[in-house]
Amino acid sequence: MAKTLKDQTVSALFWNFMDKGGQQIFQFVFIFVLARLLSPDEFGLIAVLTIFTTVANILQESGFSSALIRKSDVDETDYASIFYFNVSISVIIYILFFLFAPVIANFYHKPELLTLSRFLFLAFFFNALGVVQNVHLIREMNFRVNTQVSLIAVVVSGVIAIVMAYRGYGVWSLAAQQVIQAFLRSLLLWLFVRWYPKARFSFVRIRSMFSYSGKLLLNSLFNQIIANIYPLVIGKRFSFSDAGFYSQARKLNEIPQSVIASTLQGVAFPLLNKFDDLKRKKRIFRKIVRVVSFVCFPIAIFTIIAAEPIVLIVLQEKFRGVIPLLRILVVGGSVFPLLYILSSLLQSLGKSGLLLTIEFIRNVLSVLVILITVNYGVNAVVMGASFVLILSFVICYYITGKCIDYTLTEVFKDIYPYIVIALISYVPVHFLSYIINSMLLLVIFQSLIGTVIYLALLKVFGSKVMDDFLRIIRRKPFH
Repeated sequence: MAKTLKDQTVSALFWNFMDKGGQQIFQFVFIFVLARLLSPDEFGLIAVLTIFTTVANILQESGFSSALIRKSDVDETDYASIFYFNVSISVIIYILFFLFAPVIANFYHKPELLTLSRFLFLAFFFNALGVVQNVHLIREMNFRVNTQVSLIAVVVSGVIAIVMAYRGYGVWSLAAQQVIQAFLRSLLLWLFVRWYPKARFSFVRIRSMFSYSGKLLLNSLFNQIIANIYPLVIGKRFSFSDAGFYSQARKLNEIPQSVIASTLQGVAFPLLNKFDDLKRKKRIFRKIVRVVSFVCFPIAIFTIIAAEPIVLIVLQEKFRGVIPLLRILVVGGSVFPLLYILSSLLQSLGKSGLLLTIEFIRNVLSVLVILITVNYGVNAVVMGASFVLILSFVICYYITGKCIDYTLTEVFKDIYPYIVIALISYVPVHFLSYIINSMLLLVIFQSLIGTVIYLALLKVFGSKVMDDFLRIIRRKPFH
């Protein structure tokens, strides 16, 4: 029996969560193992190259994936044209980056970056080979296959990286992990999807879609350059160890917050899009804000409290420099899921253009803060990154709130109870560190006791947020 649209959506949500959550779990495991085999400097070498691979991926894709997904009357010529375009651009970019590699090595005074970067840049070429197949899966809402492909590629590449690191290949194990993951993902997409280009290239089709994809390209390019410029600046201005510390702190901060953000965004848009009435839309969005706050703030405060045992368990003593950076990043990262769900609201209001404006403001703020803080040390740069997120949160909710008459005072009323209750619940468990010597037992007891207190206090104060949380996840309507 054919699946209904609701069944397809629920299935897509489940497999999307499995994809994002599964990848984060496996990446966490691989970080745990590789941190014991590699040095902060080696992680830093890969971190400073991230901006180049990210920019290359965006340039070769050029926003055409979203254009294909959005287009209602896609035919074989569209698919083939995008495929040929992506592959051609990726080859051109690889050649340019191959020639540019000596400049990167000289910029950082690290000769080993010459061959390392040329090998690592192969990843974006392999990614280009699977873009159209991935679009096919998304258009068919076949997130199950997408999840299987992603997880197989992540696991196999991670295991190979661990074996290489154990055998003494050092930073090359991290580079191989990225290249092999990209190669395997594209290979598996070709095997599972069974799509091959059959039509000829059409420049007319490319040009017709570029009016939409071009805006996405510029926005994505600016966003990712800013997001990945921190390790580049830290590696150049300070040290590769500092860049390695920052990259690991960022990963530990992003693991829970990105899963929360991407999962809840997947259900927020359908819920908000059901209603045209702004008062109803505002009421539902406020419930979503409260649910996100209910989840993200206790996680953030617990991470700040337990940062030392978490880092020493996962990364060991040689990565102690991650601890202060993680605590700083978590402060700003606590509002990241709340910023993320704004895109669902703006899309439901038909104001995607405002989203671009908001992201532009955040990126400009990031550049200004980097220029100011870079002269005051690594901690200052990271504090600046957190400050930008919090300031962006205030500005973005002020601007977006005008669309649904959602004031900053109301926003504060919706989120502050969860901040206060989380502080009351988790700050006292810090003192367990004075009586528990085992780092693992300390984290377990701090998380369990803090969570029990948090949920108990919410119950005592009569909070209905748990009911709203389950209602949103199950996609049930609000009364």
